[in-house]
Amino acid sequence: AVVSTQSGHYGRGMVAQKMSELKLEESEHKLVIDALKDVNEPTRKCYQLVGGVLMERTVGQVQPNLENNASKINTLITTMDKTLESKQKELVDFKEKHGIKVRGEDSMEDKNKSDSPAPTSTGVLVN
Repeated sequence: AVVSTQSGHYGRGMVAQKMSELKLEESEHKLVIDALKDVNEPTRKCYQLVGGVLMERTVGQVQPNLENNASKINTLITTMDKTLESKQKELVDFKEKHGIKVRGEDSMEDKNKSDSPAPTSTGVLVN
């Protein structure tokens, strides 16, 4: 059977997009954590954006929350990545078991197989 569908690609794309957003958020948390490590005053004022509202806090209040959130984001990314990989494998196994071919995937696989490797450069410049 040949199936023409965009839902599989759309669903994976949404998950990949969410994972990308989470990775960006994690890197932002790490940047702030690194900046706050240089501050030796736990009572120093700092500001935190909470639900669209800028809150005045202290470094001592914000730093543990940031580290906890960064850790949770990292765990979520890892979990989502493992889940995505297992679901992709399940989908491939299901397609093979039931003889399902998605229109457009065959042409991409054939194209990848037929592409001959381009000549590689050694990266040496002689003058």
